[in-house]
Amino acid sequence: MTRAHNVPGGPDSKESEAYGLVLGQVIAQLRRQHGNMTQAELAHRLGISQSMLSKIESGKQPDAYHFNQIAQVFGLDVQQLNAQVLDAMKRAQSAAAAVTNQPKASSGWGELLALAGFVGLVMFAVAAVVGDDAKPSPEPSPEPSPEFKPKSP
Repeated sequence: MTRAHNVPGGPDSKESEAYGLVLGQVIAQLRRQHGNMTQAELAHRLGISQSMLSKIESGKQPDAYHFNQIAQVFGLDVQQLNAQVLDAMKRAQSAAAAVTNQPKASSGWGELLALAGFVGLVMFAVAAVVGDDAKPSPEPSPEPSPEFKPKSP
């Protein structure tokens, strides 16, 4: 399987693993922006199973063909999709650097909270790069019910 994008450090490096995770977040964000497209809908358009798309969104990097197909579904070319992922990675790294410069927690809970915070930072960075133009439409207000008036005798 060849990759359509170049990640420093080779396919088994931490950078490659991070790229896959951020790519998955970018894809999920793009799905939401494009009419809240489901994984099943996107998978059908890509010609892959929903479980394979789920794996991609969880960090498994797609091959070059599917990376290109993903970009095309969202109206992007490979370089644009790659640039969005790399930009989100840079934002997440900057945010993580700010967090890691804080005093270290002394317990396992501190590490768990730091990890949860990092995941949140990645999601925030992806949202900032991809943008969130897909605003939910307001709920329709219920029709006012006619007031009950008893008949006069």
